[in-house]
Amino acid sequence: MAELDRLRHKFGLFLVFLMWIHVPVIALVAWSIGRSMVAPTLVAVLLALAMQVSWTLRGPAPVTRYVSAVALMGQPALFVFMFSGHPWQMDMHMYFFATLALVIGWCDWRPVIVAAVTVAVHHLMLNLVFPYAVFPLGADLERVSLHAAIVAFQTVVLVWLSMRLVASFQRIEAMSAEIVLANETLEQKVADRTREANAANIAKSLFLANMSHEIRTPMNAILGFSHLALRTDLTPKQADYINKIKSASTALLALINDILDFSKIEAGMLSLEGTHFKIRETIENATTISTVKAAEKGVDIRINIDDNVPATLLGDALRLNQIILNLVSNAVKFTERGAVVLSIRTLEKVDRQLLLEVSVRDTGIGMTPEQQQMLFRSFSQADSSMTRKFGGTGLGLAISKQLVELMGGTIRVDSIAGAGSTFTFTVRLEEGDTLMLAEAADVEKLRGLRVLIADDNPASREILHTIFEGWSVQADLVASGTEAIALLENAQARGVAYDLMLIDWKMPGMDGIEAVEAMRSSETLTRLPTIMMVSAYAREEAMQNASEAGISAFLVKPIDASLLLTEITQLLGQRTGQERAAAPAAHAIPMVAPEYRGSRVLLVEDNEINSEVASEILSDGGLVVELAENGRIACDMVLRSGRSYDVVLMDVQMPEMDGIEATKRIRQAFPSDRLPIIAMTAHAYEQERQNCFQAGMNDHVAKPVDPATLMHALERWLKPRRAEGSGSTAKSVEVPAAADLPAELPPFDLATALVRVNGKTALLRKLIVSFGTNYRGFVATLRGEIDAGALDDARRLAHSLKGVSASLELRRVSEASRQLEDAIAHREMANVDELIERLDAVLQPAIAAARTLSPAEEASAAAPAASLDAAARDEAAKLLYELRQQLSKRSMRARRTFEALEARLQGTPEAGRLAEIRDPISRLDFNNALAGLDAIERHFVDTREVQN
Repeated sequence: MAELDRLRHKFGLFLVFLMWIHVPVIALVAWSIGRSMVAPTLVAVLLALAMQVSWTLRGPAPVTRYVSAVALMGQPALFVFMFSGHPWQMDMHMYFFATLALVIGWCDWRPVIVAAVTVAVHHLMLNLVFPYAVFPLGADLERVSLHAAIVAFQTVVLVWLSMRLVASFQRIEAMSAEIVLANETLEQKVADRTREANAANIAKSLFLANMSHEIRTPMNAILGFSHLALRTDLTPKQADYINKIKSASTALLALINDILDFSKIEAGMLSLEGTHFKIRETIENATTISTVKAAEKGVDIRINIDDNVPATLLGDALRLNQIILNLVSNAVKFTERGAVVLSIRTLEKVDRQLLLEVSVRDTGIGMTPEQQQMLFRSFSQADSSMTRKFGGTGLGLAISKQLVELMGGTIRVDSIAGAGSTFTFTVRLEEGDTLMLAEAADVEKLRGLRVLIADDNPASREILHTIFEGWSVQADLVASGTEAIALLENAQARGVAYDLMLIDWKMPGMDGIEAVEAMRSSETLTRLPTIMMVSAYAREEAMQNASEAGISAFLVKPIDASLLLTEITQLLGQRTGQERAAAPAAHAIPMVAPEYRGSRVLLVEDNEINSEVASEILSDGGLVVELAENGRIACDMVLRSGRSYDVVLMDVQMPEMDGIEATKRIRQAFPSDRLPIIAMTAHAYEQERQNCFQAGMNDHVAKPVDPATLMHALERWLKPRRAEGSGSTAKSVEVPAAADLPAELPPFDLATALVRVNGKTALLRKLIVSFGTNYRGFVATLRGEIDAGALDDARRLAHSLKGVSASLELRRVSEASRQLEDAIAHREMANVDELIERLDAVLQPAIAAARTLSPAEEASAAAPAASLDAAARDEAAKLLYELRQQLSKRSMRARRTFEALEARLQGTPEAGRLAEIRDPISRLDFNNALAGLDAIERHFVDTREVQN
């Protein structure tokens, strides 16, 4: 009862003050009525002193309350005694009732009783002992009794009121405690709910980030090998196929990014765009990706657009494309024969507002009512067997449903098991304007531009900024030519290039033309953006000076947005045409500029396929590449090996040590200006990009890697260098014809697999031989993991085999691995033995075929081995030395050197020793390869000494 205690404390202080105030008052009263001042004053001091001592020692404790009650009643008694014989004596009795009522301030009924008893004792004592001191006519018990009755009545009232006050305080205190407890509980509940919501969001974000990473890794291989394949000599049909693969893969990558919008939809953060588009073109684009798969299955895709549908619509074409693509691809996936029919019609039209109905009908497997109830839920399919049989995550329909609802429509399904399904959805769009399509296309060309606006007038800057913002184009603002030069220099130092600059003519200090001339004469600025001048002065002199200064265009204020757009697109078209004219033929190899060639690149990548693709691209780009399989090895190579690198390409998600931690450790020794580190990762989230930058990385390149984009990123951070011996004289090792492949090697599809490796037969041969070695005991290992209960490890084994076999075009092995992986991932172990046997049945022929290419296998069937002559032995010794140097530097060139060494020693006794390092080199296990090489070199030296 803290509040009641505070009240009693304040009241006690008041009583102490009141008791001491009585001392001078009583002395003054005694003097005024002609009485002696000494005795009354002394009594008043004693009463006040008693109250003061008790308060000092015990505070507002009960004993102090009792002392105060007695002392307080002594004050009116002293007044009554002092006024004995005075006409006012009877009036002094009124003070008894006042002081008695005052005791209620303690909010305690016991001091009230003590005060009442003190009054009674006082009256009886004066009436019996000093009767004439109170009553002029002597003792008068009747009057005393009357006073006692009045005091008793007042006491009863005061006791009742005091108890009520205490009870009220108690209730208030209890209610306050309940409120505080409720608030604390509520805060705790809110905190708990907030933590749960944050945990759920984090879990969802991690899932989407991991899903993005897992998808982007194989996408990197598809786009990378497509790029490499297009650089080889292909037949027109092959080139067409590869181009379609690359085009479809690029579209699929865009879809992957769109799928990540799922989290934005749930959070209510996804906004729809409004652009003019052609409905037939959008639908055809959406169905193109499914056309190839449908053709393989013999399924027709038909499109029916009703006449009441306008040719041009206004809305979000990308989202509509995504919905249609999901439905059509599902229809093709679940249809083995027949057709998929996409129909679209207008249900209602009010002014320019349209309600469109789109239906996708197939003749596939159909669904039961129970299966239909599972649709449109996140991460679920019609039943658990769908994932194993047909693949997919179950996200497509959930995203489609949410997108449809965002576009003001609904979606439903009508299906009969075995008789096909029809998905129907509606969306609200507007009738578009065909004339707006051209402007929309021009605006689309501006996406990704970086624009700099230099104008000293704040209003003009804001107007131009608003125009570009409406086009979704980033524009930075400065107020003078000096600031523009400083910003361009700073951007170039950070590797950021501006594509377009709008600069005012008349500005204080340095005008626009002077600023442009200063930029062109600057030794720091090596690349300038396209420059347009804007001015309120349409003077011929200014236009002439701007043209002489190399300014591309001159616009007069006020700026018309459509005119500005037209001018920019024309300038961009001219620049693109110039670049196209200066560019080499289609599919030319992207390379860094001559001054950067020979730079040393450390590639940190744990995935073998990604390493292969990136190494080929970088080597062809004029760079010297060394490899680290994870962040720990990268730190050793950068910090402790003594070798220097010009740039590090760092993956993020790796075993042992990830790229973030490795970058932080490297940054402790090498600042970003001395050793650039570029993230090359499949992580697509902006937060992941920021994590890379916060760790100390200079730049970020997303997988799948576009070769031209990668070369451009490297040029931003590499420093010009003179050609070094290692970079300029490095030669690729030619592999003799002995490394050729046979015309056919079933079950491998050699023709298709060769496309994946840029037509390099030696590389494909090596990969097939490694496959036969690495997966010879695969099934036994897999069974052992499952029997031991290590299902996650078993799933990873199946996943690894699935990826490798797909790369080598072992389609049946890849499909059997996929089914097994899905079953283990979903813990559906009932038929796992059957799936393993099915995998073993298709895997063994592949291993047997691969072993026929193994040099060890060939050697066993060959004629007796011949010894090396002196010249061949010296050549082999040089290759061994070169191989050791490359393995020590973790260079990808070690593979080529090993292939040359293997070819050189083929048919000799020494050839059998190479089997010890063939597998480690194929897996880029440089440490074990070096250990095996030591034994080979010792044997080689011993053999030479014996021959000598």
